[in-house]
Amino acid sequence: MSSEKNLKIEGMTCNHCVMSVTKELEKLPGAANVSVDLASATAHITTDDSVTDAQLAEAVDEAGYKLVSVN
Repeated sequence: MSSEKNLKIEGMTCNHCVMSVTKELEKLPGAANVSVDLASATAHITTDDSVTDAQLAEAVDEAGYKLVSVN
């Protein structure tokens, strides 16, 4: 089963930041439809049930930013 998640991300300042976060989130097995918005500092992602919030946080951290919340 899939679910849609909205992530609040801290530290993004430019389009390169957006590309980095997008790339890392797209690497997650079970992740699809990644959309990162600089203006609102958010990401929208569709995941299957195997993707945990901890994995999302790790992917954002790997890109060099901080995951503030997942809704």
